[in-house]
Amino acid sequence: MQPHILNPDKALRTLRKTPPLLGLMLAGLDEAGSRALGDGLDSWSMLYIVCHLRDYERIVAARVEAILADDDPELPVADNAALIRAGDYDALSLAAVRADLRASREALIAHLASLDAADWQRPGHHPQQGAATLLDVAINTGLHDIDHLEQLARCRAGARG
Repeated sequence: MQPHILNPDKALRTLRKTPPLLGLMLAGLDEAGSRALGDGLDSWSMLYIVCHLRDYERIVAARVEAILADDDPELPVADNAALIRAGDYDALSLAAVRADLRASREALIAHLASLDAADWQRPGHHPQQGAATLLDVAINTGLHDIDHLEQLARCRAGARG
């Protein structure tokens, strides 16, 4: 069978990059800085961005489980405002949230790495964005990470600017 340019190995490689890149983006940042710096677009502080990544990881895990459990399930939608309210982001520590995200990402990668080729092609559908295979969900998660890593870079640049 001809290899496909987008494949599970590439998806896993991309997902593995977020924790170390996040570490670089947050290097030297203290708790006060994590709460103060924002990019001006949505008023999220760096802490909120990392909390969002952590909460989104839980939604991704739920999407993966839904796809593996059912035929063409409707995938859970992220309601950012509800996640912020329920998560009480202002009361959290950046270090604790980073540790939660890292552990969740490691668990997700281990789970995905254990799947066979047929599992990666199982379908689901997002009520707002349409059809998605499990591979699509994994790749989209990496792209979502990049959007927020860029947002963190804007926060850091704004602090220096």
